[in-house]
Amino acid sequence: MKKVFLILIIAMMTAITTVSAYKLNRVSVHDPSVVWEPSSKYYYIFGSHLACARTKDMMSWSSTRWSWGQMNGTGGVTANVSNANAFTSCATKTVTKQGEQVTFPDFNALDWSAAYGNYDISGNMWAPDVIYNEKMKKWCMYMSINGPKWNSSIILLTADNITGPYVYQGPVIISGFNISGAPASLSYKNTDMELAIGSMTTIPSRYTSYWGRRWPHCIDPCVFYDKEGGLWMSYGSWSGGIWILKLNEENGLRDYDTTYLSVGGSTDGVTSDPYFGKKIAGGFYSSGEGSYIEYVGGYYYLFISNGGLAAGGDTNDYNNGGYQMRVFRSMTPDGPYTDAMGRKAVLTAYELNFGPNSSMRGINIFGAYGYWGDMLSADGERSQGHNSVISAPDGRTYLVYHSRFQNSGEWHQVRVHQLFQNEDGWLVAAPFEYTGEQVTDGDITTRQIVNHEQVTGTYKLLTHRYGLDHRKKELATPIDVVLHNDGTISGDANGTWSLTDGKSYVTMSIGGVQYKGVVVEQTMEPSQTKQTVAFTALAKSGVTVWGYRTGEDPTPVQTVKAESKKESMVFYDIMGRRVSKLGRSGIYINQGRKVMMRKK
Repeated sequence: MKKVFLILIIAMMTAITTVSAYKLNRVSVHDPSVVWEPSSKYYYIFGSHLACARTKDMMSWSSTRWSWGQMNGTGGVTANVSNANAFTSCATKTVTKQGEQVTFPDFNALDWSAAYGNYDISGNMWAPDVIYNEKMKKWCMYMSINGPKWNSSIILLTADNITGPYVYQGPVIISGFNISGAPASLSYKNTDMELAIGSMTTIPSRYTSYWGRRWPHCIDPCVFYDKEGGLWMSYGSWSGGIWILKLNEENGLRDYDTTYLSVGGSTDGVTSDPYFGKKIAGGFYSSGEGSYIEYVGGYYYLFISNGGLAAGGDTNDYNNGGYQMRVFRSMTPDGPYTDAMGRKAVLTAYELNFGPNSSMRGINIFGAYGYWGDMLSADGERSQGHNSVISAPDGRTYLVYHSRFQNSGEWHQVRVHQLFQNEDGWLVAAPFEYTGEQVTDGDITTRQIVNHEQVTGTYKLLTHRYGLDHRKKELATPIDVVLHNDGTISGDANGTWSLTDGKSYVTMSIGGVQYKGVVVEQTMEPSQTKQTVAFTALAKSGVTVWGYRTGEDPTPVQTVKAESKKESMVFYDIMGRRVSKLGRSGIYINQGRKVMMRKK
């Protein structure tokens, strides 16, 4: 009788269970900026073109409205002012500089952006950011008023209520003055430039050109408090990169007592300027917009969206699409910002940072993907970006962004993913959108949410690599792998995995590359009814992997002996039960259990 040794592999129970559906109500808000309103316990998102929505649970959003106001002659506010009249005269008349009250210029933001004629402001109110100023006891809105030739401004408006009416206080930063051939109205004399850098008989020549690659386009503000209570604003889009200014906590405007040196001011490599402040990312007309800075777990994280915001698919237009969020971090609010490889956010030359030949600068937290969970190809997300982040009062950190979809043109919706920090302190995004999971940031560092046995099984593995071809609407799609009980990974990729005892960290080596992340339970999208074990992990290179468990899988637990007179052997499991049915891929099925037979 021929004897063989068999490896008996008994499957673990699947982690996928059926749960009651969560209520997800979608909204379309472009460039969503999220803020918490404590009295009503609502999260609000404000976006371009007056879009606004709110939710109490980060899942069920409802559209809402907000309005402009204007000071009247009796010191009150006239509500529901038209777009054309809302930004013509500053409510702030004086500011403090070096301890003295000085006149604040009455900047007409509408006239500035409309200087070239044929201008409609209704389509040019972009990307507002709203924050509550504790010292002012006001809601402060920082709004981009876009102009067609860099002649834009970021202005401050304030309100007693989060939905307004918001009253125009004055400009924070202005771009596009004295461009060659520009109308006379685009003079620095009509701005706050002299208040910021001193009186001049003529504008410095460095400001009269190079708006296409050297100086910032003054749109896309992000206003935040540092851990000491200082107020800052990052801003900018493409052209000269992302810049940052110190703000005055007392009035929400620019801090005119903070000065900036001119460093490289006569070159495209300028990194500091007396008027524009300090450059913290980009430059040389490399793509990058919609900056957002949030302090999480000891670091200031800088998010930037590279590429074009369109859905892509135009093979003749290289810039059409490719939107993708990249992440850097710093120990201080004004940088320097670097990624996990130490690559600086500030560029020293032009760099193609999106598309099939993209550089690998900045953490690629995720990009276009499809066939994920129960997604069909049409559900695939693409061109995600212009995000915001909030360290919420519920102990979680959320990433809020707008996304276009694989086969839906330029239509877009808001999505929310929970963020976690891995063992190295880098942010990783949950692989499915948020649907009410109860895991907090503190849970990740203090308990093991999913144990070793629950993690073992078959998985879909998705790699968010750099260089997707948006012209071809390329998506990242998953492969099949098995996480075995002995800590190995097999299938379409090979490697190892391990959990950190007492915490929810996972370390993986896939194809020789180490990834560090977290493992949690999530609800698969878009079904809203299936829960599964999922992981998100980051390589030092900046590449992110996601995985979710699809079901049970054989896991080696014991070597047993079986006997057979022929090659078609008779097998028995460790309970002495006969294994009689041959399943797919050489897997034997016995009373609902999978066992894989191998000769030793």
